[in-house]
Amino acid sequence: MCKPKTTELRCLLSHIRVRPTALIIKNNSILLVEYCENGTHYNLPGGGAEPGETLIESIKREAYEEACIEIEVGPVALIYEFAPHKQSGDYGSNAQHGLNIIFECTIKEGAIPRLPDKPDPHQTAVKWVDLNELDSIILFPNIKDEIKEYVKTKRNIDIIEDYKLKPVLEENYMWLNL
Repeated sequence: MCKPKTTELRCLLSHIRVRPTALIIKNNSILLVEYCENGTHYNLPGGGAEPGETLIESIKREAYEEACIEIEVGPVALIYEFAPHKQSGDYGSNAQHGLNIIFECTIKEGAIPRLPDKPDPHQTAVKWVDLNELDSIILFPNIKDEIKEYVKTKRNIDIIEDYKLKPVLEENYMWLNL
């Protein structure tokens, strides 16, 4: 529950789980994490951002935890929102509202994706899947068409991190301290 002085927008957004994920394409294949839970399905490497963690830090941590790789994080490729009250029917009605921010990433030289020694529950593999075979697998979320379109167009959005911006001169903007 939001505190009385919290802004209305902050109240509304507090229920959304932010999940940075890595879109890693190499030699016309996509790196996916395989799970065997009620059948085999795949996810992009990624997961929920932890408190105190930036999106970039989160996706680097998740890529290492799920695929044992260090990555370079590029621009935002896609954004996927899952709102439980407006969904495809692929998820239960109790699923949490989520926002996947999908970054175009590359694997650092020398890193070889593999299943970690202590994988997530139900995680069975880390696999390269040929983009031409993407339609033959179950991918959650089902953004196969959007991924294929992104690979063709490479339309992306740069992420702007506050700590990289020039500071505002405080004497010119006293209202910031109100």
